[in-house]
Amino acid sequence: MTEDFIHYLWQFQKFDRTDLQTETGERLQVVWPGQAHTHAGPDFQNAQVIIDAIKWAGTVEIHLRSSDWIRHTHQTDDAYENVILHVVWIHDQVIFRKDGSAIPTLALQNRTDDSWLNQYRTLIEGREMLACGAQFAESTELSRRLMLDRTLIQRLSLKSEKVQQILVLTRNDWEETSWQMLGRSMGASLNADPMEWLTRQVPLKILRKHRDQPFQKEALLFGASGLLPEQPVDEYSSQLTKEAHYLLKKYQIAPIPASVWKFLRLRPASFPTVRIAQLAQLAAQPASLFSYILTHPDPAVLEKQWQVSPSDYWQSHYTFGKPSPQGIIQVGKDTIHRMIINAVVPLLTAFSHHKSDSGFLDRAIELLERLPPERNSITDTWKKYGLTCQNAADSQGALEWMQSYCTPRKCLHCSIGMGILKG
Repeated sequence: MTEDFIHYLWQFQKFDRTDLQTETGERLQVVWPGQAHTHAGPDFQNAQVIIDAIKWAGTVEIHLRSSDWIRHTHQTDDAYENVILHVVWIHDQVIFRKDGSAIPTLALQNRTDDSWLNQYRTLIEGREMLACGAQFAESTELSRRLMLDRTLIQRLSLKSEKVQQILVLTRNDWEETSWQMLGRSMGASLNADPMEWLTRQVPLKILRKHRDQPFQKEALLFGASGLLPEQPVDEYSSQLTKEAHYLLKKYQIAPIPASVWKFLRLRPASFPTVRIAQLAQLAAQPASLFSYILTHPDPAVLEKQWQVSPSDYWQSHYTFGKPSPQGIIQVGKDTIHRMIINAVVPLLTAFSHHKSDSGFLDRAIELLERLPPERNSITDTWKKYGLTCQNAADSQGALEWMQSYCTPRKCLHCSIGMGILKG
Protein backbone atom coordinates (compact mmCIF):
# COMPACT_ATOMS: atom_id res chain seq x y z
CA MET A 1 0.00 0.00 0.00
CA THR A 2 1.24 3.50 -0.84
CA GLU A 3 0.10 7.02 -0.10
CA ASP A 4 -0.26 7.50 -3.87
CA PHE A 5 -3.06 4.94 -3.91
CA ILE A 6 -4.89 6.58 -0.99
CA HIS A 7 -4.38 9.92 -2.72
CA TYR A 8 -6.01 8.44 -5.83
CA LEU A 9 -8.93 6.94 -3.84
CA TRP A 10 -9.65 10.27 -2.20
CA GLN A 11 -9.22 12.44 -5.30
CA PHE A 12 -11.64 10.36 -7.37
CA GLN A 13 -13.77 9.20 -4.42
CA LYS A 14 -13.15 5.53 -5.29
CA PHE A 15 -14.38 4.08 -1.99
CA ASP A 16 -17.65 3.05 -0.37
CA ARG A 17 -19.37 6.28 0.72
CA THR A 18 -22.42 4.57 2.20
CA ASP A 19 -23.14 5.83 5.72
CA LEU A 20 -19.84 7.65 5.76
CA GLN A 21 -18.46 8.36 9.25
CA THR A 22 -15.27 9.58 10.88
CA GLU A 23 -13.40 7.23 13.20
CA THR A 24 -15.19 8.80 16.17
CA GLY A 25 -18.63 8.12 14.68
CA GLU A 26 -19.46 11.57 13.34
CA ARG A 27 -21.55 11.66 10.15
CA LEU A 28 -19.44 12.71 7.19
CA GLN A 29 -20.35 14.01 3.74
CA VAL A 30 -17.77 14.97 1.12
CA VAL A 31 -18.91 18.06 -0.77
CA TRP A 32 -15.64 18.55 -2.66
CA PRO A 33 -12.41 16.53 -2.16
CA GLY A 34 -10.28 19.57 -2.96
CA GLN A 35 -7.49 20.24 -5.42
CA ALA A 36 -4.40 18.04 -5.37
CA HIS A 37 -1.42 19.98 -4.03
CA THR A 38 2.08 18.80 -5.00
CA HIS A 39 4.14 21.36 -3.09
CA ALA A 40 4.92 21.64 0.61
CA GLY A 41 1.89 21.49 2.88
CA PRO A 42 -1.29 19.39 3.03
CA ASP A 43 -2.13 17.16 0.07
CA PHE A 44 -5.44 18.75 -0.96
CA GLN A 45 -6.45 22.42 -0.88
CA ASN A 46 -9.89 24.04 -0.80
CA ALA A 47 -11.73 20.88 0.24
CA GLN A 48 -15.28 21.02 1.61
CA VAL A 49 -16.88 18.46 3.94
CA ILE A 50 -19.92 18.35 6.23
CA ILE A 51 -19.34 16.79 9.66
CA ASP A 52 -22.42 16.35 11.84
CA ALA A 53 -24.31 19.00 9.84
CA ILE A 54 -21.50 21.56 10.11
CA LYS A 55 -19.81 22.57 6.84
CA TRP A 56 -16.03 22.83 6.90
CA ALA A 57 -13.68 24.26 4.27
CA GLY A 58 -9.94 23.78 4.34
CA THR A 59 -7.23 21.25 3.60
CA VAL A 60 -7.05 17.44 3.63
CA GLU A 61 -3.95 15.41 4.50
CA ILE A 62 -3.28 11.86 3.30
CA HIS A 63 -1.30 9.20 5.19
CA LEU A 64 -0.97 5.43 5.36
CA ARG A 65 -1.46 5.51 9.13
CA SER A 66 -2.74 8.24 11.40
CA SER A 67 0.52 8.08 13.36
CA ASP A 68 2.42 9.20 10.25
CA TRP A 69 1.23 12.68 11.17
CA ILE A 70 3.58 12.58 14.16
CA ARG A 71 6.34 10.78 12.25
CA HIS A 72 6.30 13.55 9.61
CA THR A 73 6.30 16.21 12.42
CA HIS A 74 3.18 17.93 11.11
CA GLN A 75 2.24 18.75 14.70
CA THR A 76 4.96 21.44 14.69
CA ASP A 77 4.00 22.95 11.32
CA ASP A 78 1.38 25.71 11.29
CA ALA A 79 0.58 24.88 7.64
CA TYR A 80 -1.33 21.83 8.91
CA GLU A 81 -3.49 23.67 11.44
CA ASN A 82 -6.18 24.18 8.79
CA VAL A 83 -6.60 20.45 8.04
CA ILE A 84 -10.30 19.61 8.25
CA LEU A 85 -9.98 15.88 7.55
CA HIS A 86 -7.21 13.33 7.90
CA VAL A 87 -7.65 10.53 5.32
CA VAL A 88 -5.70 7.35 6.11
CA TRP A 89 -5.61 3.67 5.28
CA ILE A 90 -5.30 2.55 8.90
CA HIS A 91 -6.36 4.60 11.93
CA ASP A 92 -3.96 3.85 14.78
CA GLN A 93 -3.77 7.12 16.72
CA VAL A 94 -5.92 10.16 17.43
CA ILE A 95 -4.25 13.34 16.16
CA PHE A 96 -4.76 16.70 17.86
CA ARG A 97 -4.32 20.28 16.74
CA LYS A 98 -2.29 22.72 18.80
CA ASP A 99 -5.47 23.95 20.50
CA GLY A 100 -6.19 20.42 21.71
CA SER A 101 -9.06 19.65 19.31
CA ALA A 102 -8.99 16.27 17.55
CA ILE A 103 -8.64 16.23 13.78
CA PRO A 104 -11.49 14.18 12.21
CA THR A 105 -10.15 11.03 10.55
CA LEU A 106 -11.51 8.85 7.76
CA ALA A 107 -9.98 5.36 7.34
CA LEU A 108 -10.37 3.73 3.91
CA GLN A 109 -9.05 0.22 4.50
CA ASN A 110 -12.49 -1.33 4.99
CA ARG A 111 -14.19 0.92 2.43
CA THR A 112 -12.10 -0.02 -0.62
CA ASP A 113 -13.11 -2.71 -3.09
CA ASP A 114 -10.45 -5.43 -3.22
CA SER A 115 -10.60 -5.43 -7.01
CA TRP A 116 -9.33 -1.84 -7.07
CA LEU A 117 -6.47 -2.72 -4.76
CA ASN A 118 -5.57 -5.85 -6.72
CA GLN A 119 -5.60 -3.95 -10.00
CA TYR A 120 -3.30 -1.32 -8.53
CA ARG A 121 -0.89 -3.92 -7.16
CA THR A 122 -0.83 -5.73 -10.47
CA LEU A 123 0.06 -2.47 -12.16
CA ILE A 124 2.92 -1.31 -9.92
CA GLU A 125 4.39 -4.74 -9.12
CA GLY A 126 4.90 -5.75 -12.74
CA ARG A 127 8.43 -6.74 -13.69
CA GLU A 128 8.47 -4.98 -17.05
CA MET A 129 10.18 -1.59 -17.39
CA LEU A 130 6.72 -0.16 -18.03
CA ALA A 131 4.35 -1.25 -15.30
CA CYS A 132 1.55 -0.81 -17.83
CA GLY A 133 3.50 -2.57 -20.58
CA ALA A 134 0.80 -5.11 -21.34
CA GLN A 135 -1.89 -2.40 -21.59
CA PHE A 136 0.13 0.49 -23.03
CA ALA A 137 -0.70 -0.45 -26.63
CA GLU A 138 -4.38 0.14 -25.83
CA SER A 139 -3.79 3.77 -24.78
CA THR A 140 -4.92 6.48 -27.16
CA GLU A 141 -2.61 8.69 -29.19
CA LEU A 142 -4.15 11.72 -27.47
CA SER A 143 -3.36 10.46 -23.97
CA ARG A 144 0.24 9.71 -25.01
CA ARG A 145 0.65 13.13 -26.58
CA LEU A 146 -0.74 14.87 -23.50
CA MET A 147 1.70 12.95 -21.30
CA LEU A 148 4.68 13.70 -23.57
CA ASP A 149 3.84 17.42 -23.60
CA ARG A 150 3.50 17.42 -19.83
CA THR A 151 6.76 15.59 -19.18
CA LEU A 152 8.64 17.77 -21.68
CA ILE A 153 7.69 20.92 -19.77
CA GLN A 154 8.61 19.18 -16.53
CA ARG A 155 12.03 18.25 -17.93
CA LEU A 156 12.69 21.75 -19.23
CA SER A 157 11.83 23.17 -15.83
CA LEU A 158 14.22 20.76 -14.10
CA LYS A 159 17.01 21.54 -16.54
CA SER A 160 16.53 25.26 -16.14
CA GLU A 161 17.15 24.81 -12.40
CA LYS A 162 20.77 23.98 -13.25
CA VAL A 163 21.02 27.29 -15.10
CA GLN A 164 19.64 29.07 -12.04
CA GLN A 165 22.25 27.42 -9.82
CA ILE A 166 25.09 28.56 -12.07
CA LEU A 167 23.60 32.06 -12.32
CA VAL A 168 23.87 32.37 -8.54
CA LEU A 169 27.57 31.46 -8.69
CA THR A 170 28.24 33.85 -11.59
CA ARG A 171 26.22 36.65 -9.98
CA ASN A 172 23.68 36.67 -12.80
CA ASP A 173 26.29 36.76 -15.56
CA TRP A 174 24.45 35.13 -18.46
CA GLU A 175 27.59 35.03 -20.61
CA GLU A 176 29.64 33.03 -18.10
CA THR A 177 26.59 30.89 -17.30
CA SER A 178 26.26 30.07 -21.01
CA TRP A 179 29.97 29.18 -21.12
CA GLN A 180 29.62 26.77 -18.20
CA MET A 181 26.46 25.19 -19.59
CA LEU A 182 28.12 24.75 -22.98
CA GLY A 183 31.15 23.12 -21.40
CA ARG A 184 28.96 20.89 -19.28
CA SER A 185 26.98 19.72 -22.32
CA MET A 186 30.17 18.84 -24.19
CA GLY A 187 31.17 16.54 -21.35
CA ALA A 188 28.04 14.43 -21.87
CA SER A 189 26.97 12.30 -18.90
CA LEU A 190 30.38 10.98 -17.80
CA ASN A 191 32.35 14.23 -17.86
CA ALA A 192 29.65 16.86 -17.44
CA ASP A 193 30.70 17.81 -13.89
CA PRO A 194 34.47 18.03 -14.66
CA MET A 195 33.80 20.12 -17.78
CA GLU A 196 31.59 22.48 -15.81
CA TRP A 197 34.29 22.70 -13.14
CA LEU A 198 36.88 23.50 -15.81
CA THR A 199 34.80 26.30 -17.35
CA ARG A 200 34.26 27.71 -13.88
CA GLN A 201 38.02 27.67 -13.21
CA VAL A 202 38.77 29.32 -16.55
CA PRO A 203 36.12 31.99 -17.17
CA LEU A 204 35.29 32.99 -20.70
CA LYS A 205 36.34 36.57 -19.97
CA ILE A 206 39.91 35.37 -19.39
CA LEU A 207 39.97 33.28 -22.56
CA ARG A 208 38.64 36.22 -24.55
CA LYS A 209 41.77 38.15 -23.60
CA HIS A 210 43.65 35.55 -25.67
CA ARG A 211 41.11 35.32 -28.48
CA ASP A 212 43.77 35.57 -31.19
CA GLN A 213 46.24 33.31 -29.38
CA PRO A 214 44.88 29.76 -29.72
CA PHE A 215 47.94 28.15 -28.11
CA GLN A 216 47.46 30.22 -24.95
CA LYS A 217 43.79 29.29 -24.78
CA GLU A 218 44.75 25.62 -24.93
CA ALA A 219 47.43 26.17 -22.31
CA LEU A 220 44.89 27.75 -19.94
CA LEU A 221 42.31 25.01 -20.38
CA PHE A 222 44.65 22.03 -20.37
CA GLY A 223 46.65 23.48 -17.52
CA ALA A 224 43.52 24.01 -15.42
CA SER A 225 42.20 20.57 -16.33
CA GLY A 226 45.02 18.78 -14.53
CA LEU A 227 45.48 16.55 -17.60
CA LEU A 228 48.91 17.79 -18.67
CA PRO A 229 51.43 14.94 -18.42
CA GLU A 230 53.80 15.14 -15.44
CA GLN A 231 56.71 14.75 -17.84
CA PRO A 232 56.41 16.18 -21.37
CA VAL A 233 55.96 13.45 -23.99
CA ASP A 234 56.56 15.59 -27.07
CA GLU A 235 57.40 19.14 -28.10
CA TYR A 236 53.76 20.26 -28.01
CA SER A 237 53.18 19.08 -24.42
CA SER A 238 56.51 20.56 -23.36
CA GLN A 239 55.66 24.02 -24.68
CA LEU A 240 52.06 23.75 -23.46
CA THR A 241 53.22 22.95 -19.92
CA LYS A 242 55.56 25.96 -19.83
CA GLU A 243 52.83 28.28 -21.11
CA ALA A 244 50.25 26.85 -18.74
CA HIS A 245 52.53 27.27 -15.73
CA TYR A 246 52.96 30.97 -16.55
CA LEU A 247 49.26 31.67 -17.31
CA LEU A 248 47.82 29.78 -14.35
CA LYS A 249 50.13 31.71 -12.05
CA LYS A 250 49.23 34.99 -13.76
CA TYR A 251 45.48 34.46 -13.33
CA GLN A 252 45.78 32.56 -10.03
CA ILE A 253 43.97 29.50 -11.40
CA ALA A 254 44.28 26.20 -9.53
CA PRO A 255 44.18 23.01 -11.63
CA ILE A 256 41.39 20.56 -10.88
CA PRO A 257 42.33 16.95 -9.99
CA ALA A 258 43.08 14.80 -13.03
CA SER A 259 41.29 11.92 -11.30
CA VAL A 260 37.84 13.47 -11.92
CA TRP A 261 38.05 12.81 -15.67
CA LYS A 262 36.61 9.63 -17.17
CA PHE A 263 38.16 7.96 -20.24
CA LEU A 264 36.94 4.38 -19.87
CA ARG A 265 34.08 3.21 -22.11
CA LEU A 266 34.34 6.37 -24.21
CA ARG A 267 35.01 6.50 -27.91
CA PRO A 268 38.35 8.28 -28.52
CA ALA A 269 36.51 11.14 -30.25
CA SER A 270 34.74 11.80 -26.93
CA PHE A 271 37.88 11.76 -24.75
CA PRO A 272 38.07 14.76 -22.39
CA THR A 273 41.34 15.83 -24.06
CA VAL A 274 39.57 16.10 -27.43
CA ARG A 275 36.59 17.94 -25.95
CA ILE A 276 38.88 20.46 -24.22
CA ALA A 277 40.73 21.10 -27.50
CA GLN A 278 37.39 21.71 -29.22
CA LEU A 279 36.21 23.90 -26.35
CA ALA A 280 39.29 26.10 -26.80
CA GLN A 281 38.18 26.79 -30.37
CA LEU A 282 34.61 27.57 -29.32
CA ALA A 283 36.01 30.17 -26.92
CA ALA A 284 37.36 32.03 -29.95
CA GLN A 285 33.86 32.81 -31.25
CA PRO A 286 33.72 36.53 -32.06
CA ALA A 287 30.20 37.26 -30.84
CA SER A 288 28.79 37.17 -27.34
CA LEU A 289 27.92 33.55 -26.65
CA PHE A 290 24.62 34.25 -24.91
CA SER A 291 23.54 36.91 -27.41
CA TYR A 292 24.23 34.49 -30.23
CA ILE A 293 22.04 31.87 -28.54
CA LEU A 294 19.22 34.39 -28.10
CA THR A 295 19.33 35.69 -31.67
CA HIS A 296 19.97 32.44 -33.59
CA PRO A 297 17.29 29.87 -32.70
CA ASP A 298 17.82 27.88 -35.91
CA PRO A 299 19.70 24.62 -35.15
CA ALA A 300 21.25 24.71 -38.64
CA VAL A 301 22.84 28.08 -37.86
CA LEU A 302 24.18 26.82 -34.53
CA GLU A 303 25.56 23.72 -36.24
CA LYS A 304 27.46 25.84 -38.73
CA GLN A 305 28.81 28.15 -36.02
CA TRP A 306 29.91 25.40 -33.66
CA GLN A 307 31.35 22.85 -36.10
CA VAL A 308 34.84 24.11 -35.28
CA SER A 309 38.04 22.14 -35.86
CA PRO A 310 40.63 21.73 -33.09
CA SER A 311 44.25 22.84 -33.50
CA ASP A 312 46.60 20.86 -35.74
CA TYR A 313 47.95 18.74 -32.87
CA TRP A 314 44.52 17.53 -31.86
CA GLN A 315 43.58 16.71 -35.41
CA SER A 316 46.05 13.84 -35.17
CA HIS A 317 45.93 12.95 -31.44
CA TYR A 318 43.34 11.72 -28.95
CA THR A 319 45.69 11.99 -25.97
CA PHE A 320 49.09 13.54 -25.32
CA GLY A 321 51.98 11.87 -27.13
CA LYS A 322 49.94 9.23 -28.96
CA PRO A 323 49.39 10.05 -32.64
CA SER A 324 46.29 8.58 -34.25
CA PRO A 325 45.78 7.91 -37.96
CA GLN A 326 42.13 8.90 -37.57
CA GLY A 327 42.11 12.64 -37.08
CA ILE A 328 39.42 14.73 -35.44
CA ILE A 329 38.29 17.31 -37.97
CA GLN A 330 35.48 19.17 -36.22
CA VAL A 331 32.81 19.02 -33.56
CA GLY A 332 30.27 16.47 -34.80
CA LYS A 333 26.64 17.15 -35.52
CA ASP A 334 25.49 14.76 -32.78
CA THR A 335 27.64 16.62 -30.25
CA ILE A 336 26.16 19.96 -31.31
CA HIS A 337 22.66 18.56 -31.03
CA ARG A 338 23.51 17.48 -27.48
CA MET A 339 24.83 21.00 -26.78
CA ILE A 340 21.56 22.48 -28.04
CA ILE A 341 19.45 20.07 -25.98
CA ASN A 342 21.45 20.33 -22.76
CA ALA A 343 22.72 23.92 -22.89
CA VAL A 344 20.86 26.15 -25.33
CA VAL A 345 17.35 24.90 -24.52
CA PRO A 346 17.80 25.13 -20.71
CA LEU A 347 19.28 28.63 -21.10
CA LEU A 348 16.29 29.79 -23.16
CA THR A 349 13.91 28.20 -20.65
CA ALA A 350 15.60 29.90 -17.71
CA PHE A 351 15.67 33.24 -19.55
CA SER A 352 11.97 32.83 -20.25
CA HIS A 353 11.34 32.59 -16.50
CA HIS A 354 13.76 35.46 -15.83
CA LYS A 355 12.01 37.79 -18.28
CA SER A 356 8.50 36.40 -17.70
CA ASP A 357 8.37 36.03 -21.48
CA SER A 358 6.93 32.75 -22.75
CA GLY A 359 8.34 33.51 -26.21
CA PHE A 360 11.76 32.23 -25.19
CA LEU A 361 10.21 29.00 -23.90
CA ASP A 362 8.37 28.62 -27.20
CA ARG A 363 11.67 29.03 -29.03
CA ALA A 364 13.30 26.39 -26.81
CA ILE A 365 10.55 23.91 -27.63
CA GLU A 366 10.70 24.80 -31.33
CA LEU A 367 14.45 24.07 -31.31
CA LEU A 368 13.78 20.62 -29.90
CA GLU A 369 11.03 19.99 -32.43
CA ARG A 370 13.48 20.75 -35.24
CA LEU A 371 16.10 18.30 -33.98
CA PRO A 372 16.00 14.55 -34.64
CA PRO A 373 15.00 12.32 -31.71
CA GLU A 374 17.71 11.00 -29.44
CA ARG A 375 18.59 7.34 -29.64
CA ASN A 376 19.32 5.57 -26.37
CA SER A 377 18.17 2.58 -24.32
CA ILE A 378 15.16 4.47 -22.98
CA THR A 379 13.83 5.63 -26.34
CA ASP A 380 14.44 2.10 -27.65
CA THR A 381 12.35 0.74 -24.78
CA TRP A 382 9.51 3.15 -25.57
CA LYS A 383 9.62 2.11 -29.21
CA LYS A 384 9.29 -1.52 -28.17
CA TYR A 385 6.05 -0.66 -26.38
CA GLY A 386 4.70 1.34 -29.33
CA LEU A 387 5.78 4.92 -28.58
CA THR A 388 7.96 6.31 -31.39
CA CYS A 389 9.62 9.69 -30.86
CA GLN A 390 9.37 12.01 -33.85
CA ASN A 391 11.85 14.66 -32.69
CA ALA A 392 14.02 15.71 -29.74
CA ALA A 393 11.04 17.27 -27.97
CA ASP A 394 9.40 13.84 -27.93
CA SER A 395 12.56 12.05 -26.81
CA GLN A 396 13.16 14.54 -23.99
CA GLY A 397 9.57 14.06 -22.83
CA ALA A 398 9.96 10.29 -23.10
CA LEU A 399 13.13 10.35 -20.98
CA GLU A 400 11.41 12.35 -18.26
CA TRP A 401 8.33 10.13 -18.43
CA MET A 402 10.44 7.03 -17.83
CA GLN A 403 12.63 8.56 -15.12
CA SER A 404 9.97 10.39 -13.11
CA TYR A 405 6.95 8.12 -13.54
CA CYS A 406 7.71 4.63 -14.89
CA THR A 407 10.90 3.76 -13.01
CA PRO A 408 9.63 4.91 -9.58
CA ARG A 409 6.20 3.39 -10.39
CA LYS A 410 4.37 6.71 -10.08
CA CYS A 411 1.54 5.23 -12.15
CA LEU A 412 -1.14 7.19 -10.32
CA HIS A 413 0.45 10.44 -11.46
CA CYS A 414 0.49 9.30 -15.09
CA SER A 415 -2.52 9.75 -17.35
CA ILE A 416 -1.97 6.30 -18.90
CA GLY A 417 -1.83 4.58 -15.49
CA MET A 418 -4.86 6.53 -14.30
CA GLY A 419 -6.77 5.53 -17.40
CA ILE A 420 -5.98 1.84 -16.83
CA LEU A 421 -7.19 1.96 -13.24
CA LYS A 422 -10.36 3.77 -14.19
CA GLY A 423 -11.07 1.00 -16.69
